[in-house]
Formats: sequence, structure tokens, C-alpha cells
Amino acid sequence: MNLEAYQNVLDEVRLDSDRAYLSLQLPIDGYDIDEQKIFSYFQKAQGSRYWFRSKDDRYNTVGIEYLESIKRDKYSSKALAIQKSTLYDKIQKVPLEEGMKSSLNLFGGTRFDDKDTSDEWNDFTMVEFHFPKWQFDLVNKELFYSVPLADVEMSTILGTITGELKNIAAVEAKEFEAPQINMEKDIFPEEWKSLVDHAVSVLDDTEFRKVVLARQRLLTFKSTIDPLFLLKRLNDETGTYTIYYEKGKSLFVSKSPEKLFDVQGDTLRTNAIAGSSERTGDVEKDEMQKSFLLNDEKNRYEHELVRESIVSDLEPFTDWVEFGPEPNILENRYIYHLHTPIKAELSDDSGIFELLDAIHPTPAVGGMPKDRARQYIMEEEYGTRGLYAAPIGLIHEDNESEFVVAIRSMLLHANSATLFAGCGIVKGSSSEKEFEETRVKFTPMLNVLGVENR
Repeated sequence: MNLEAYQNVLDEVRLDSDRAYLSLQLPIDGYDIDEQKIFSYFQKAQGSRYWFRSKDDRYNTVGIEYLESIKRDKYSSKALAIQKSTLYDKIQKVPLEEGMKSSLNLFGGTRFDDKDTSDEWNDFTMVEFHFPKWQFDLVNKELFYSVPLADVEMSTILGTITGELKNIAAVEAKEFEAPQINMEKDIFPEEWKSLVDHAVSVLDDTEFRKVVLARQRLLTFKSTIDPLFLLKRLNDETGTYTIYYEKGKSLFVSKSPEKLFDVQGDTLRTNAIAGSSERTGDVEKDEMQKSFLLNDEKNRYEHELVRESIVSDLEPFTDWVEFGPEPNILENRYIYHLHTPIKAELSDDSGIFELLDAIHPTPAVGGMPKDRARQYIMEEEYGTRGLYAAPIGLIHEDNESEFVVAIRSMLLHANSATLFAGCGIVKGSSSEKEFEETRVKFTPMLNVLGVENR
């Protein structure tokens, strides 16, 4: 880091009194920094930290200490767009080198729906996005360091940053033991199976074609779960998105295979993911599982419903949508899915919050028709989904963004973890088979906790 050159840049900067924050962008490639070191160093900021990593490594971003957030108790595309624009207008951005690649992001998302939340989700507002003091881009090796304008001291700010970076780089890795289980149980398992049977009885092939029903598993431990243990475990599984989201006394974690959408320039990319079978680890059996999935009538029907719905949702925002005629297999560590990539060219007036509202929830996590399925879920499903199966991701000052469907997830408080899993119910579904499918879908989060799926 060339402190003298950077100070020369700062000496030329005039602070804009109409702004509320100064955000300095600088390279950090000279420092040995990773997620584990950042979270270990900033332990005092617990409750105000996040980590978001794309499965294709487009993003690997850590945010520490939320300075300001845009939030609402009710979803409103127009109001959120105004709040986002207002927040970015308050930030004076100063890159300390030319040609830097990162963008200043807001991280956050929205709960699955506006069902009255139970106490366990009280830390999370219906919709909120956070602007952090520290934003580490671990792909491009860059940092945004943001502070209130009133606290800026231009002669010492670089020394403060470099001192902190040196301290982060000097953090030594620690070993952590898996937490010891105190209790593990499925929440209302027989009642959930009865709900599946009820759904099957009211579904048809026209007016109400599919609904996704989720269930929960609760684990308690003999001690508080160390966040650093979870961070290390989250690195074990590749090929999925990673979400680690602290808010107050709550922590939400997801290892999701499913992108809701991303926007780069005028191009939106998304995918239909629906239909699943277990991955056993036995090569011969797994080839049979993939063949079954590609040819099974129930799974293919479910997948086509999802694809049709997504394409329909995109039509108001685009002149054309592109996708292949046949699905392929998406492979994850524990499960296979049917998968169809979808691409669309956006019209000029497409807003990011309008897109989010239109596409969420996909039939892969809600059902079809969307409104009918969402209402059924809110009225009949046990518990509250909160951030489970909800959109979480990063948004830039423009429309560029990436959102994940936060499945394969759990909510943690102190020494307890609530795991979530769901499956698509259509006419002819079996409650016993769907119960087994959700059991498999608990596996990624049990692995993060260091627990065997029993």
C-alpha cells in the first residue's frame, strides 16, 4: 500500500458537506486476509456482520458494522427505490487508485412473506439492506472503508486503516470443536405429513397445481455455538451460495444451490430449479438417480411449472427470454436437481425492487399459481418462514445485483438452531416420500453444525 501516494490523493479531495459518509476504496492485495481472520478480529461487531459468496465466485464479500440500513415493515418497490437512491446520494466515494473493480454494495433481503412473525424472527425487519463500515471484496482484493463525514480526519484516516489491516492479517487460525448436542427433534412431523395429505386433496391440474410445504428441525446444544466454527464449516461445501447474516442476537445461515437472479448491465440471468433426488456417493446408484430424475414424470412436471412461471414473471420487463428446451442436472454435495438456465434482456425502465417483487417467490419455493400457493402457505403451514426460501443478496447503486433463494438454511440463537427444508407438493405426492426428501435437505446445515443426519 503506497501511503504517500494515497495521501496525495486525499489532499486533493474536498469533503462534500451535503453528504453524510466518506467511503474510501483501496486495494488490499498486499495483506493476507480471509473470512476467518476478518470475523475473528471483529468479534466485538457480532450482530452487525455478513458474508455473501456466490457459487461461481463472482462475489465473495464480507461486511462489518452496519452504519445505516434501508428497511420497511411492508414491501414497496417504489419506496425502497427512493430509500436506496437517497442512501447512495449520502455517500461520497473516493477511489484511491484508478481502474478499481469493486462496487459499493448494500447487503440484505426480504422475509418470505408478511405473515406475522414469531419471536425467533424479530431481529429481522420485513425488508432491509445494510451499508457497512467495512466492505471486503475478497475476489478483487479491495476494500471500501466508510465513516460518517463528521468523524473524518483526513491526515490520520490512512494510518487507521493500515493499522487495522495489519492486525487482521496477523490473526492466527484456531481450531474449534463441534458443539455437543443436547436435544434434536423434528417439529410437528406427523402434523406436517397430514398437511401434505391435505394439500394433495385440494390440488388439481388447473386452478391450484402446486404448493411447496416447509418443515423444521430443532437442535439445542450444551453451549453457545462459536461463529468461527460455523465459518470454517461453511467453507467445506463448494458449488453453492454461502450466506452468513448476523442481525442483533440472531444468525441466519444458508448454503443454497439456487440463484433467484443476477443482473449485469442489461442482462438478467436466472434459472428454474425444481425436482430433486438424493445423491448417495455411490457412482452406480447416482447415475441411476440422475437418470430417474431426468425421466420421472412427477419431477419433470414440477420443473416445467417452475420454468413457465419464471418466464411469465419476466415478460413485463423484457423483449425476449432465452432458455433451453430440456433441463440438465444440477449437482450438489447431497442432492441432484433438474435445472434450466434462463436469460433475459431487460428494458430500460426495469427497477431492481420491481424485479424482486415480480420473481419472488418462484414456484420452486412457493407454488403455482403464486398468489394461491402463498396464501395457502401463510394460512396452513406450521411456523413462520422468515428468511427461509426468501431473497437475500447484494445490490449496487444501479441495477447490478445478485440474489439467492435462501434454502438449505437455519436460524441460530445462542445454543439453538432451527433448520428448514421444503418440497414441492403436486397431485399424487406421497407424504412419506416428501418427508424423506426434506430429511435429505437438512443435511447441508447439519454438516455445517458438525452433526450427522440421523
